[in-house]
Amino acid sequence: MKGTAFWRPLPWQQDLWLEQTSLILQQRLPHALLMIGGAGIGKRWFARALIAFALCEQRSGYACGQCRSCVQLGAGTHPNASVVGVDGHLGLAPTADGHAEQGLVHWEPDEDRKRRDITIDAARSLIGTLGLASHYGSDRYALIEPADLLNASSANALLKTIEEPPAGTHLVLVTERPQALLPTLRSRCQRLRFAAPDEAAARAWMAEQGVRDDDALRLALGAPLRALELARGDGIALRRQWADLWSAVGSGRKDPLTAAAAIDKDSVGEHLQWAQQWLTEQLRAQLGAPLPRRESIAQMMQDVFDAQRRAAGNAQPQLLMESLFVRWLRLSRAAPPVATR
Repeated sequence: MKGTAFWRPLPWQQDLWLEQTSLILQQRLPHALLMIGGAGIGKRWFARALIAFALCEQRSGYACGQCRSCVQLGAGTHPNASVVGVDGHLGLAPTADGHAEQGLVHWEPDEDRKRRDITIDAARSLIGTLGLASHYGSDRYALIEPADLLNASSANALLKTIEEPPAGTHLVLVTERPQALLPTLRSRCQRLRFAAPDEAAARAWMAEQGVRDDDALRLALGAPLRALELARGDGIALRRQWADLWSAVGSGRKDPLTAAAAIDKDSVGEHLQWAQQWLTEQLRAQLGAPLPRRESIAQMMQDVFDAQRRAAGNAQPQLLMESLFVRWLRLSRAAPPVATR
């Protein structure tokens, strides 16, 4: 997926695209958008394409990719577009991670702060640039992702900007976990909900990318971008190993501490996201099971969600996984699974 692919939305996003681009053309786009949906269905892709369209000087249905604004955006140097994330406050580019190697750097965190949360310094840097005069007579756009990694201080710092935005500014927040945002922040944003495409559309798009793998699409819970990533790497094999670990711990065949040690500490965040999906599948498979079993799985899902929040902070990955696996063993013993066909 080359960076230029982000100039246009994905095939299953056309209705939402027409709706939002119409608002841009009418100069009625909300000053704060909250894009919500599961991982790998194209929220970030859509956000980049939408901002590119808004800034394009020769748009015709989509951003042209060739005008002055598009060229600057492609290099991450457009003065009216930035992205705020765990890597700091940077120039926005239509790339997978939202910025370009030679793009603008408004503020960066110390190395030991990266990949943890979005700090108040990043928020303050954004607020400062939004207060400056706009270039080329266009509005300013800032992409905040993942918005659920805003800590309490940075979220509160942005709250006033969302409540009383400078003229011609738009914040686009993207998240898979809207419940992790401050309620006051959520309530002041216009929500856009993204759903996974139907299976036929997902398969067709994956085939266009040269991948035909129904197993990957199933493991990604119908999310095409996530499925593509799994199919092109070792994601499928890794997830099978993870599923075996959870099953072995739940049945008492593997010690929780040993299982926790088998999870690479750098993969804990990804593992927890997968665990939520795996537990959802287990809950569906146990719909006819006694209530205690279903309640146990639901409780484990909440525990994993709590662990995701702690993992975004300073929690020690090994101890986090040990605690989860111990909890899973206890819950499984208290309410063993019912065999399903």
